[in-house]
Amino acid sequence: MPEHSDLYRRLVDCSPDGILVSRQDRIELANPAAVRLCAMETPDWLLGTAILDLFTPQTRGAVREGLDQARTGTTDVRVDARLAFTGPAEVLVEIAITTVDSDEMLLVLRDVTARRRAEAQLRESEERLALAVAGAREGVWDLNLLTGHVLYSPRWKQMLGYDVDEIEPHISEFQRLVHPDDRRRAEEAQNSVASGESTFEAEFRLRHKDGHYVHVLSRGFPVRSRPGGPVVRIVGTHLDLTERKLAEAALRESEERLRLAFAGAQEGVWDWNLETGAVLYSPRWIDMLGYEAHEIEPHVSAWERLIHPDDVQLAQRLNESLAGGAQIYEGEFRLRHKQGQYIHVLSRGFPVRRNPGGPVVRIVGTHFDLTARKTAEELAERQRAEQARTEWLTRLVFAQEDERRRIAREMHDQFGEELTALARRIERLKAASDGRPEMTEPIEALEETARQLDRDVEQLVWELRPTALDDLGLRAALDNYVRTWSQREGIAAELHTSGLLDDRLPSETETTLYRIAQEALTNAARHSRATRVDVILERRDVQVVLIIEDNGVGFDPARTTDRLGFGLTGMQERAALVGAQLQIESAAGEGTTVLLRLETPSATRAGQS
Repeated sequence: MPEHSDLYRRLVDCSPDGILVSRQDRIELANPAAVRLCAMETPDWLLGTAILDLFTPQTRGAVREGLDQARTGTTDVRVDARLAFTGPAEVLVEIAITTVDSDEMLLVLRDVTARRRAEAQLRESEERLALAVAGAREGVWDLNLLTGHVLYSPRWKQMLGYDVDEIEPHISEFQRLVHPDDRRRAEEAQNSVASGESTFEAEFRLRHKDGHYVHVLSRGFPVRSRPGGPVVRIVGTHLDLTERKLAEAALRESEERLRLAFAGAQEGVWDWNLETGAVLYSPRWIDMLGYEAHEIEPHVSAWERLIHPDDVQLAQRLNESLAGGAQIYEGEFRLRHKQGQYIHVLSRGFPVRRNPGGPVVRIVGTHFDLTARKTAEELAERQRAEQARTEWLTRLVFAQEDERRRIAREMHDQFGEELTALARRIERLKAASDGRPEMTEPIEALEETARQLDRDVEQLVWELRPTALDDLGLRAALDNYVRTWSQREGIAAELHTSGLLDDRLPSETETTLYRIAQEALTNAARHSRATRVDVILERRDVQVVLIIEDNGVGFDPARTTDRLGFGLTGMQERAALVGAQLQIESAAGEGTTVLLRLETPSATRAGQS
């Protein structure tokens, strides 16, 4: 027995519920949980205390009745009460009372504060839902998120023209009836409540049995299986908005001009009272010009101060047109921004009359900021001008090349024939003067002059348009030019090629690369004081790379302009004509590198155009 007593004692001490044993309604035993519930430090503070003194005066009557019921032999007596000794925190307990003998009672106290609070919140939530449903005046629906089952009220079905048995009690019916453009919004609204948001309110269109769509205002309220638990149901209402929509349509029709003014605004709105001169400027109108609200006087004088002087007469004419019977005016003005610049605005004005046909007493209007559009137009115009310039420059450059080619061939053919004829005549003159020593020296001088003239013509023809560029291609022409340039300038130079053995590029491309290399070598000869120049021409897959680098004195490209004679702009423009990218890399004392990259997906084989 003693062992069992110890066991029972330990069970009582370990119980999470408060346990009290009373004799003649005074406490004889209190376990630790009861001591904690009553906010006491030790059990001794409770021993000898009257049972009823543990509870607030408002709940002692209920406890007394519970004790009396238990003494009569009633089992499972349960009473709710509030503890009196818990300080500012209210503790609600559920008391289970059991009679041990005529004088001894067992009371088990369970803290139900959190549960009662949650139950109260649930009741409050249900009351709000009931009020919402009661005030809806329209259809009610109850969606079970676990099963998809929906209870549609008779009024909900009647609103759409259906009989009670024509709507299946499932979410699929709503999905079938909702307008396709509104389905996503309906799903988002439902998901927002299901994920924990309190309510949703949204407008949807539902298809009537007759085929037209009915506008409804839908409100959804969450229902949880337990306080703080997941949402398991959504209960809601559908309010038929048909009458409201008709009223809104009538209102729109009666105020169409004013609605157009405000609907078309997208920017600042103004309302000018012609009788007083007062003008109401919307915050957006003021903000558009960079001002604060207090910086713009609510008067027409503010407008007169801000409008560009050259636009004043136009504004006056437009205002007079409304007074003369026009239904609207529209014009572009310039208004001065707070920072000083003028911004372009599209102004629309609409007259307001007190009586049909009466004088205009107000003008309501909008200002649409045209800055972005004007900027886009200016950009487009610059792009068109640049495109036209590029096209003109392309035609000019390649027309020059065609003219160079024509002149070079004509010079080669004409001067070649004449120089050949001159050489033959000198030969005949030389033969005729054989044996006359006094003629030998002049004839030899004349012969040397003819040979020099032939060389000069050949050099001029070559500089105008090397025939090798047309006949053999870029690689051969460039190789010949580099060698000739090296001999003429006395600077070691070498061409390195790769991947272009049999490939020909389009004629315009070959000409452009040749001229850029020619200009780069000319710059090197004039400015670099280099002792060596390397020219690299490579074909890499669908890219052609041209590099001209020297070991000269270099320069700062950022500080160099074409006024110094480098021709960099011309090289850049030539490269752009064929879609190539040109980079100039140089620094003082570190030489110069000209790098050109060109995408050439349409390169052709040798012998093809």
